[in-house]
Amino acid sequence: MSRTSIKKFSVVAGLLSFTLIFFGSWFYGARVFASFIRGVEGFAIFGLLTWLVLRGWAALKSEERLGEGKDKGVNLDQTA
Repeated sequence: MSRTSIKKFSVVAGLLSFTLIFFGSWFYGARVFASFIRGVEGFAIFGLLTWLVLRGWAALKSEERLGEGKDKGVNLDQTA
């Protein structure tokens, strides 16, 4: 997963949480400004959480790819 796709997915997750929290708060009687602040907090928390999880997952995947060919060809010089 590339860095740009991780950033895009994090923004989408943040916007989804912003939308749900904003309209949910507003629907249940909060004022518009308070709902907006709650939505921004949700965007920050869930966007950052998504970004951190995907960056960690991508780092683990890159380490696995680096270790695959490490022992390749070790036994080629041995005779039967």
